[in-house]
Amino acid sequence: MVEYKDYYKILGVDKKASQEEIKSAYRKLARKYHPDANPGNAGAEEKFKEIGEAYEVLKDPQKRERYDQLGANWKQYARAGTGWPGGSRTYTYNFGNKGFSFEDLGSGFSDFFEMFFGSGANERFSGFTSNFGSKFGGRTKATARKGQDMQSSLGITLREAYTGTQRSFKMQKGGRTRTINIKIPEGIKDGGKIRVAGEGSPSSAGGTAGDLYLVINIAKHNFFTRKEDDLYCEIPVTVKEAYKGARIEVPTFDGSVMVKVPPGTQGGKTLRLKGKGMPKLKGGGYGDLYAKIKIVIPEGLSLEQKKHFDKFLEVYNENPRAGIIV
Repeated sequence: MVEYKDYYKILGVDKKASQEEIKSAYRKLARKYHPDANPGNAGAEEKFKEIGEAYEVLKDPQKRERYDQLGANWKQYARAGTGWPGGSRTYTYNFGNKGFSFEDLGSGFSDFFEMFFGSGANERFSGFTSNFGSKFGGRTKATARKGQDMQSSLGITLREAYTGTQRSFKMQKGGRTRTINIKIPEGIKDGGKIRVAGEGSPSSAGGTAGDLYLVINIAKHNFFTRKEDDLYCEIPVTVKEAYKGARIEVPTFDGSVMVKVPPGTQGGKTLRLKGKGMPKLKGGGYGDLYAKIKIVIPEGLSLEQKKHFDKFLEVYNENPRAGIIV
């Protein structure tokens, strides 16, 4: 005989709890008893499954209503001929010399079967349920529910987002620890998600496990700023390089490249390096790199250098703000 389980007590909520309160209680308990947080703890794993089973019923208003109708006296409805409260038809199926009666519950038959025979009943009695319709004219079919999806964050550097990388994780399920390798594609954006199939919460109904979604967090870079597939930076040049023009090195993730600074370049001018940005996640190709010129005023001059520099400033006294009208 299957033991009656008080799903409200398992989740620690009142029978009049709202759906939001039930959801909140489940999340709190699931985090506490999740196998990853309790490696090797068989008791925590069993508690996690029990919590999932309770939530599967109470999160669904229709299932919850049926469960509330059965209450603590649910066992009496397992006797032959009793039937489900509010059901439409009762059918009998023989296991050896013993007869059992089941209600024709339409799409809810799977829920009924699972509630009476426990987690995984749909899978264990798949032969019976699949033949039920053909023997008695019903249209019911067992459907094993997939476990809940889970989400976690994964931090990488901007360079790793440029080149692509891999991460290895140790996952524990059913007391068994194994290593999974995750490939992170080049060009992935901050906030992008990577799906790891079957690594989410186990199903409480005998179905497949949910999926794990890894949300990518890209750390701030000390030189580059990313906007979509383009990179931006500020490149310092001397007064002489800006005045006379020069060829300077600009760092990129693919090595330094030589860039021409035209004579008379003003501070704030932006140089575009085509194809030197981030790889495009879809469609191939690369974004661009935009290098903003920053003119650096000389520091630490000797007395002789200061003398010449001051002499130049005395000669060159043009007002760059002349003509500004607001």
